Formats: sequence, C-alpha cells, structure tokens
Amino acid sequence: MKARRPAPFAAMLLFLAACTSVTTNPNDPLDAGEWRTTKSRMYQDLALQCLQAQDHDRARSLLQQAAQFDPGERRTLELLARLAYVCGDHATARTAAMNLQQLDPDSVAAACTLGALAESSDRPAEAEACYRKALACGPDEVRPGVDLHRLLLAQGRESEAGALRATLQARFPRALEATLDHGASLAATGRWAAAASAYDQALAVVPDDPTAASGFALAAVLAATPKRALELGERLPPRARADNPALALTLATAHLQCGEPELALRELDLALPGSRTAPSLRLLRAEILVRLGQHEHAVAEFERVLLQRPDEVRASAGLGRLHLAAGRAHAAVRCFEDASRLQPANPVHHALLAKALLDAGDPTRARQHVRIAAGTAAGKPLADELLARHPELGPPPGASR
Repeated sequence: MKARRPAPFAAMLLFLAACTSVTTNPNDPLDAGEWRTTKSRMYQDLALQCLQAQDHDRARSLLQQAAQFDPGERRTLELLARLAYVCGDHATARTAAMNLQQLDPDSVAAACTLGALAESSDRPAEAEACYRKALACGPDEVRPGVDLHRLLLAQGRESEAGALRATLQARFPRALEATLDHGASLAATGRWAAAASAYDQALAVVPDDPTAASGFALAAVLAATPKRALELGERLPPRARADNPALALTLATAHLQCGEPELALRELDLALPGSRTAPSLRLLRAEILVRLGQHEHAVAEFERVLLQRPDEVRASAGLGRLHLAAGRAHAAVRCFEDASRLQPANPVHHALLAKALLDAGDPTRARQHVRIAAGTAAGKPLADELLARHPELGPPPGASR
C-alpha cells in the first residue's frame, strides 16, 4: 500500500514550522529599544490628552510610565517635572528635574523646576541661583524671567523686579505673566489704584485677557473707582461674563457702588446659566433682589445657595430676614439658628434669633439670646432696641438680675 502524500496546505504548514525560530530573544537588539521608545511616546500622547481634559493625576501617572520605558526622553521629563510640581508631588518633580539635568546640564526646564522647589522650601538664594542659570541658558525663553521676577516681588525687591519686567516686556511684548504678577503683588498689599494700572497695561496688550480683566475690575472697585470697572465692562462682549464669573460678580458690585441695583442684576443675568449657578453669583443676586423688593425671587435664590453651600452664613441670615419679614417665624428661627451656629460671636444673629423665637411663641429661649447679644459692645444697642420694642423679652418678674 502506497503512503499518502500530504495535502498541499499541510505541506505548507510543515515548511513554515521548519523555518520558524523558537528562540524568545529578539533577532535584533535594537527591536526592544524601538519598542520601548514607541511605548513611551504612546504614553506621552495619552498624557497630553489627559492634560487637555484637566485630568492631571492620570496625566502624571502616564508620564511616569513613559519615563520608565524611555528614561532619556527629554520632553517626557520636562512635562513630568512641571506637572508633578504643580500637583504638589515634589519628590517626583525633583527626580524628573535631576534626571533631565543629567541628560542636559543646560536644561531650562530642569533649572526652573529646581528653582521652584527651592523657593517652596524657603531657600530663596538657591532658587534665585537656579532661575538665573535658566535665564542664562535660555535667553529666548520667557519662563526663567517670569519665575525670577515673581521671586523678586516676593522678596520685596521691587526696583530689581521693575527692571527685569521692563526687559521682559521689550523682549516678549505679548507675554503678560510678569505684568499680571506685578498687579497681583500690588493688590496683595492693598495698593488698589496701582494694581488697576498694572492690569490695565496687560489689557492694552491683550484686551480680553480674563485674568487681566477680572483683576482690573476688582482693583478699580476696591480703589473706590467703580466707573472705571464699568467702562471696561462696556468694552467687553457679553460672553466675557459667561466665561469669567469673577468678572460678572465684580461688575455687579461696581453697579451697586454706583447705586444701580437693576444694572447689577443685569450683569449677573448676562452670565450663561452654567456660570450663574456659581454660589457666589447666586448669593449676590439674592441680595440684589432683596434690595429691589423681589422677596420671593430672593428666597428662591437663597435656598439654591444653601443647597450648594449649607454653611453659607450670609444666605442663612438673608433668608431668615425674609422669613421674619413675611411672618414665617418658625422658618426664620431655623435660619438664624444656623447663622448663630456658624458665627456664634455675631450679636446680630442672636438679636434676630431672639425676635424670631418671640414671634414663634418661645419667649424663654428668646431671652437667652437677648442676653447673649447684650453681652457685647456691638450687640448691646440691638438688645436695648429689642427690649424697648418688646419689654416681655426682659427678665421675668421676680427673676434675679
């Protein structure tokens, strides 16, 4: 009997099997390195996507994995050092910066990160040395100058900071960081008019910069020149309020300073619904509605604020006043109890709570809060007024004084 010949397909499988190597090592040692580099770049790309999505923790984790696959990738180390520092992971930031500096002793990113780490650890001399090294290594980069300028401001070396700021403005005319930092430094020391001028310089370069706009408006309001803030508001499109709730809040405050509550309410309503739901905007809106006599709308806004921030004492007190004025004594008691719990030293809350308790038919507890209010210099006039209007809040007959 003749042996059967293998089918053509089976013969092909046998041929391939005979030609296939069973070794587990790569044929070319470079293949492993290329694979690791590709893997590193993949993780770096994913990290950048996470950064765009504001997922900083995930981005930092991906960059750490990318650095493990390719420790010599400078861009990964630069991103990791910067992001880890911003996230407060100083150990990772230091390691990444040191590794980067070993790869490139003149790395600007490494020097700036090490300078920031030294500054955060209260070693200003070391931080300044790092920033100046970065400035020398990267004369065409703005970051070293901005970091050094911020350090000089923090140390009160304003003349040096001013000279450096002038240099930066000449070399990088579109960069606003140093000007904004100058404005923030002036605002931090209460020099509001000067701060407004600094922010105005930034707006001259980028007219719709949100940080400069909100900084200028706030400084103008606190410098008692609200009309300057309102003039800025007239130049900006309505979307500026929607994208910048702090600006909408400040412009509304400026209108209130000018005695224009209706326009203040309009400023807040220019914000899109997503921005208008911010508790701070809702709170001011509620207080403006009170001034306009729209009490039921104000009640609704105060209640929304308290849903978002149960410990917002201004909302509790404002809502309590409205309930008290409307004759809703028990609801007012709850509100003023919350306000007194949150600010136990505030005599106004105790005086109003006493009135609410009296209206709710609880004179015994009302007297306790009258005594608390009367026990402070600021609260005694309130307590005396309450006693004059409601003598029953005084000590009951026969009580020892």
